[in-house]
Parts: sequence; C-alpha cells; structure tokens
Amino acid sequence: MAEDQNHQSNDNPPKEEKRLEKTRRRPEHEEVTRLEKIADRLDEVTTKGRFKDMAYHFTSPKEVIKTNLIAGIARGVGLTLGTAIFLALLIFILNLFVSAPLVGEYIADMLDFIDEQRENGEPGE
Repeated sequence: MAEDQNHQSNDNPPKEEKRLEKTRRRPEHEEVTRLEKIADRLDEVTTKGRFKDMAYHFTSPKEVIKTNLIAGIARGVGLTLGTAIFLALLIFILNLFVSAPLVGEYIADMLDFIDEQRENGEPGE
C-alpha cells in the first residue's frame, strides 16, 4: 500500500503544487501581456502624433518655412559656437606644449613661419 501511495503522489501532484505552478507562471504571462499593451499604446500615440504633424505641415506652408528657418539658424549658431569652443581648447592645449622640448620647437617654428607670411604678404599678391 505504501508503494501505491508513493506511486499516486508521483503521478498526480497535490492540488496545492498545481496551484503554485499556475501562480508562478501567471506573473510572467501578465507582465508580457502588460508590456505588449504598453508597446501597442506607444505605437498608437506616435502614429497619431506623426499624422498630426504631417497634417499641420501640409495645411500651413508659412509654419513649415518658419520652423525650418528657425531650425537652420539654430544649427548654424550651434555649429559656429561648437567650432569656436573646440578651436579655443585646441589652441590652449597646444600652448601648453610650447614649453615641451621637441613639440615646442616644432610649434614655435610653425608660428614663426605664419608670422613671416603675414609680414611678407601672401604669395599670390
């Protein structure tokens, strides 16, 4: 009889274990379902946003020109400021190396050459 009970317990796990298995699987399934709903909602919102943006641009050419003009000016100013800051840092770092033996001589020779060219004028003149 003990063998029969052991045999039954191996074939048919108690209801408690089955219930625990179902609850263990549920959060994963619910989380996947919840993430799918969120992804669908994000897709819907971005699609509607694109349609609104397209409708806005196609109905008002003045607004399109104004938006693109402002964007172009902002890009130009940003590029100019970025280049100026980069070059200023580069020159600052190079000036630190002027006192270095080999690099300093090379930079000093380059600066002397530039000064001579300024004084003598450009070769095409």
